[in-house]
Amino acid sequence: MYFLKAALSYVHDFMTAYIGNAIVRRLRDEAYSNIHSLSMDFYTAVDSARVIARLTNDGQLVQNALTKIPVMIVRDGLTVIGLTGFLFYLHWKFALIAFALLPVSGVLIARFGKSLRKTSRLGQAKMSDLYTLIQETIVGAPVVKAFQREDYERDRFRRENATYFGIYMKNARVESLSSPVMEMVGAVGMGVILWFGGKDVVNHVWTTGAFFAFIGSALSLYQPVKNFSRSNATLQQAFSGAERIFQLVDERPTVKEKVGAAQLPPFSRTIEFDNISFAYRPDRPVLQEVGFHVNRGEVVALVGPSGSGKTTLSSLLMRFYDVQGGAVRIDGHDIRDVSFHSLRGQIGLVTQETLLFNDTIRANIGYARAGATDQEIMAAAQAANAWEFIQDKPQGLDTMIGERGLLLSGGQKQRLAIARAILKNPPILVLDEATSSLDAQSERLVQEAVERLMKNRTVIVIAHRLATVKNAHRIVVMEHGRVAESGTHAELLAANGIYRHLYELQILEK
Repeated sequence: MYFLKAALSYVHDFMTAYIGNAIVRRLRDEAYSNIHSLSMDFYTAVDSARVIARLTNDGQLVQNALTKIPVMIVRDGLTVIGLTGFLFYLHWKFALIAFALLPVSGVLIARFGKSLRKTSRLGQAKMSDLYTLIQETIVGAPVVKAFQREDYERDRFRRENATYFGIYMKNARVESLSSPVMEMVGAVGMGVILWFGGKDVVNHVWTTGAFFAFIGSALSLYQPVKNFSRSNATLQQAFSGAERIFQLVDERPTVKEKVGAAQLPPFSRTIEFDNISFAYRPDRPVLQEVGFHVNRGEVVALVGPSGSGKTTLSSLLMRFYDVQGGAVRIDGHDIRDVSFHSLRGQIGLVTQETLLFNDTIRANIGYARAGATDQEIMAAAQAANAWEFIQDKPQGLDTMIGERGLLLSGGQKQRLAIARAILKNPPILVLDEATSSLDAQSERLVQEAVERLMKNRTVIVIAHRLATVKNAHRIVVMEHGRVAESGTHAELLAANGIYRHLYELQILEK
């Protein structure tokens, strides 16, 4: 029997661990998969650290409950059922006395559960705040050190950590109180049974053996009820954790692909922004009736003051957001009618804030196209003026570049981003301040790479530095979310308008 018990104990422990982990793994998979189906407004509205906390910390709470609670419910539930029948068999009147306290216990467990659920929600929300604070200060370490704010950040973390500690101790207070209260309720019931049952034994109404069998069974019945009370904290934490994970699973994108969306044919004629209106918030319009077109093979520059809507236009072209008025058309096709894959597959994007992954150089360049060969990756790196510095790295293409590419210079990161775009080989290219914030030598190398990238493509260039767009076929000047001027560099200088004013300001700054 002990051999069998040992074998079954192993199977039981392994299976409960497997089931608990498998369920949480699936929850995380579904939540993470859903995150990548969401629109860009989700990413701008939600802190990444809070999402991480839900997938990790909250998932762990759910896993703890799934590993412990179901087994406890089955084991202790069967114990309660069996002992209940035995108690009624021994003495139904005293059994009723014992069970009269169960409703009281149920009310107390419910009250404790409500309080635990509330403090668990607060605790998990505060843990998300801690995740956010840690992430911000690690990413912003150069700023913290440059402004000598280490002590401030330490104090800020201590305050947030102390707040979390206070919430946790409220939870611990309720959890610690539940067991003694349940013991007192059980003691009252046991005292009543001992008093009246003892009298029956003295008066020979009840045999001593039957009486002690009843007491022993009643005490054995009390332990499972106590276990239910103790596990309530774990269960409530799991409930609040599951709620937060399911919020991610249930989130739905605001920009949706049409059912049966058509495939966008290969780009051949024109991109048209037809009276575009858009606002991130209803009370703050960003674009108002913006209209212009870009012909195949043209280089069109978008310039203007910060906040005039230049980058928003590129986001609308990629359909990160949907226009609220007008339409974006490619070769006459409204981009809302075509699939995301066929649209974004024809557009390359290079931004000022280069996003690289904590992986090898090969993986970062090859991210543009699954299954790209080393020869193709090397050719893209050479075209982007990146191959020389890659060869100087100890492991070449296999060199790890660190989180966000921190082990590379700004110019090196930008050239890797350009190599990635070259490998994708899109017919339409969006360059958003791709050569800014670089030293002269890096800018020259990046500019050469950009010029190679622009060959035989339709290009939309977003720029603050007007000297970089003088050779564009057309320059569209944005101001307050509208098209203020449009023309070549020479035409706009001759018009003596906003463009000339901005151009002369930048010359004076030099």
